[in-house]
Amino acid sequence: MKRREFIKYGLGATAAAGFAGCSKIIVKGEHSPLAFDKKVPKPAGTMPVGELGSTGIKVSKFGFGSHMRREIIKYEKEREFMVREAYDLGVNFFDIYDYEQKCFQYEPMGRYLAPIINDVVISISLLRWDGRTFEQEFEHDLRLLKRDYIDMVRIHAWSENDPRFGKDWYIWEKLFKYKEQGKIRAVGVPIHKLADLKEPLENYPLDYVIFPYNFYNNWTWLNNELKFPEHQNYDELVTMLHSKGIGTVSMKPMASDNLVTPFRKLGAQFDESGEVNVAKASLKYIANSDLPIDSTIAGMYYPYHVYENIDAFFNPEMNDAERIVLKKIRNKAKIVAKHWLPSHYKFLEDWVPETYDDSDLFGRA
Repeated sequence: MKRREFIKYGLGATAAAGFAGCSKIIVKGEHSPLAFDKKVPKPAGTMPVGELGSTGIKVSKFGFGSHMRREIIKYEKEREFMVREAYDLGVNFFDIYDYEQKCFQYEPMGRYLAPIINDVVISISLLRWDGRTFEQEFEHDLRLLKRDYIDMVRIHAWSENDPRFGKDWYIWEKLFKYKEQGKIRAVGVPIHKLADLKEPLENYPLDYVIFPYNFYNNWTWLNNELKFPEHQNYDELVTMLHSKGIGTVSMKPMASDNLVTPFRKLGAQFDESGEVNVAKASLKYIANSDLPIDSTIAGMYYPYHVYENIDAFFNPEMNDAERIVLKKIRNKAKIVAKHWLPSHYKFLEDWVPETYDDSDLFGRA
């Protein structure tokens, strides 16, 4: 069956038949179900910490991403508990969203982090909002986060017309001026496609780059669209960034919450032991990557996410069952996973290769 013959997919009891045969299945993608009461053991271990490029900023290998769904906003006590538990378990890197999805997390995260505000690394994506100028926005953000500086500030580079983003070169100049003044410690750029990196890298002394990377949306298998002739593979590009002292931070380690539950359900079909935790295996995959990734940030919605995700970095060794399940998920999901993504995450499909050789899971010759 050709791909265009498929319509909107998800995973239900009949999903397996849909992958094998040609009958249409009308289903939908799923978010992780509300589960604030789900209990898992608090992990024990040591969180690896390293330098972000050559910035002098020490970041935990795993970072707390505050990206969330709007229906979770009201659970403030639970969110504060998650922040404090993450910190107690060695996470010092907190990436905080505000305008995105209109979740406005600067104010509550500022409150949650207040007792430890000088002991953590705060990262933000700077977007102007509510009619504020760039300068007003930055001062507003400092005030809500109860800081006189922000450790890591990034702006987007892919929009030529939206003044909130980075094509207004004045904004880039202002960021580096703030860095000179000590109001920002590191300036970075997030990329949704590799071409987003080209202009900022050529024009500015970037401190770090944030990029999507996971076992499924995996740039190391793609052809080189970015026209860096000296780097034929994207993994070489990451190594080049690191060699220049530019920090490397991966995002979307589980391809956003839109794919966690479908991948989990799909993985259950291939897990004879019933013991493979797909989300945790996804993070272990990154922890074992050959790429020089300084840190990985992930949105977390429930306390058990904090415990399971951190445990993946405390105990990153992968077993054969985990490798096999990840292999089968990514090969089966290629037909339908793009239908589970909302419009603002469609860019992730550009990071899915036509084929994998699975040497990233089972060793390269």
